[in-house]
Amino acid sequence: MKRGFFFAIIVSVLCISINVSATGANNPARLFLVASYDCDNVCGAPQETGALNELRDNDWIEGENLIVGRFYMQTKSRYTSPDEIHQRGLAALEKIRQFNPDIVLTFDDNAFREVGLALAGGPVPVVFSGLNGQPEDYNRIRRFMTSRQHPEGNITGVYEKLYLEHSLEVLAAAFPELRGGKVVGITDDSPTGKALSKQFRIELGQTRQIAGLQWEERRVKTFGEYQKLIRQLNENPEVVAIYPVAVRLPTADGTIRTARQIFPWTIAHSTKPELALNYYFSKLGLFGGAAVDFRKMGAVAGRQVGWILEGRHAGDLAIVDAPDYAIVFNLTRAEELGLQIPMPLLTAADHIYR
Repeated sequence: MKRGFFFAIIVSVLCISINVSATGANNPARLFLVASYDCDNVCGAPQETGALNELRDNDWIEGENLIVGRFYMQTKSRYTSPDEIHQRGLAALEKIRQFNPDIVLTFDDNAFREVGLALAGGPVPVVFSGLNGQPEDYNRIRRFMTSRQHPEGNITGVYEKLYLEHSLEVLAAAFPELRGGKVVGITDDSPTGKALSKQFRIELGQTRQIAGLQWEERRVKTFGEYQKLIRQLNENPEVVAIYPVAVRLPTADGTIRTARQIFPWTIAHSTKPELALNYYFSKLGLFGGAAVDFRKMGAVAGRQVGWILEGRHAGDLAIVDAPDYAIVFNLTRAEELGLQIPMPLLTAADHIYR
């Protein structure tokens, strides 16, 4: 009698386990990704890879218990006017409506401004990654948070802290003879370029001298202006390095140059070492320095997505800065510039490209 009773209990437990497992397999979580970029963009692709790898490491596996939808807005290359960017945002929102996700993950400012903010206050949680604009500024456009520490709504994410001060310190440590010289940051006239300018001001505060290096910012509106500025800086002995973050520039014929076209031209024509905003820029050939690790930044966003899928509320998760910088160098570029990076700094580097 007891044996039959315990056998019945075991069978019941097994049936419940089988049913729960089957439910998980038949009803996987649904994640929708929206990126401002093209699918292979040097800023967007590492973030997506980092997020999905982090989810996989926590047993959220695409194709098994996770279905992933994607929309690449292409607002850095093809759809670049304010109206085109807005229309791409509307198209992304329609795809989201059709996909019916459990959560949305946005990469970069255009995606968050046009899509993430549109979902503020709704039933679908949103996580952002790679935000250059200040969350407080977006909050004034449409309220989505009480504070970074306690958002309280349906949105959280990862702010792209630049670690500009550390980048200048690494340059000064590597080449003390450059102290007293000037580093020129170059931005473009896009919304992201303007957001980067504000980030520079916030991170550096009132000081314009870090580790003995003077900081100056210049903004260009076209690729022609950029080319002219690079040549002018080459001739200026006070300038010891540049920090090029102009990654979307129109040409005279109306086409758009992105990082994949701008940086090769820069490497071919600039005589100054280029500090890289993110370490993938160094992979494209820029000299390097202390750079944002976009893959790690995406991983933090992926971790937040995983927590929300497990039942935590987006509004209970603090908006956080991108994790610590990575030290990166491109040795081929260093050799072209005639720079010998000290061995202790090379040993400490997180990434070295040749």
